[in-house]
Amino acid sequence: MRQTVCFFSLVCALLGAWLVPSQHAVAAGAPERPRAASAAGKNLHLGIVPFYSAPALLRVHRALRDYLSRMLGMDIIVYSARNHERFLENALSGQYDIVISPAHFLSMLADGGFTPLVRYRNPFEVLLVVRKDSAIETVADLRGRRIGLPDRLSFYHVLGMKWLNSLDLRPGEDYVLKEQASHMAMLLAVDAGQIDVAVTARPILSLLDQNLRAHFRALDIGHPVLPSLTTLVRGDLGGAEIKRLRAALEAFPQSQEGRRFFADSGYGGYVPATAGDVEAARHYEPLVRRLLTPAREPGAETR
Repeated sequence: MRQTVCFFSLVCALLGAWLVPSQHAVAAGAPERPRAASAAGKNLHLGIVPFYSAPALLRVHRALRDYLSRMLGMDIIVYSARNHERFLENALSGQYDIVISPAHFLSMLADGGFTPLVRYRNPFEVLLVVRKDSAIETVADLRGRRIGLPDRLSFYHVLGMKWLNSLDLRPGEDYVLKEQASHMAMLLAVDAGQIDVAVTARPILSLLDQNLRAHFRALDIGHPVLPSLTTLVRGDLGGAEIKRLRAALEAFPQSQEGRRFFADSGYGGYVPATAGDVEAARHYEPLVRRLLTPAREPGAETR
């Protein structure tokens, strides 16, 4: 029987580029000019945490980018980063005006001058995914297997390690931990037989091409749940601009672009982000800071 485990109670106990302007030009790297120049240049820099490949992030967020550009009268330049650490560094150094961030970064971003606006309604269900033809069915079948986890600073890595520990599975003893650069790289490695199991989330699977998605199945052994992504804005963008952005985001789910966005992503709409979300994130901050200069988990192999 599937069991849903509250993410906050589970992880709190543990504590666990792309550039695409709205006018369709494409470049790479971080902005060279300071954030304050964004408003003067009539564009805004939107940074999205790299939980997936850059092409997939662009495909899903194109509707949001185009909508915000239309509503705000500015070009929206979409960025990601090569990993979670670089994303956080870029955000805190002022390279993004707007960010779409995982929950465990919220307190650091708020202390760095960002104001939370909205978060996605649907939480992320964390799954153990195997090839459709895999013989793996139970927890016992995971022993001796190669298990893939994403970026060490991602919620999926932190929660995945805790979840595997709760199943009495230890890296280097009961399985081989294979760190992957992205969820897409991890799922492709499963499909190619290079690893046996991927720790990922249901919304990630929804981003896959339908034909590729059919190659995988999730193990029916329960799944933790984690809060979804939050959209924040730099406080020094100005009160009037922040008010316009908040209003645009709140109206987004009812727009033509918003209906397309939420149908593609499975995020289920927006709910207001609160001060409570920020305070809850403070439980993770010591762990995040330790992971910025990590000691590697025993038995881990990095791809």
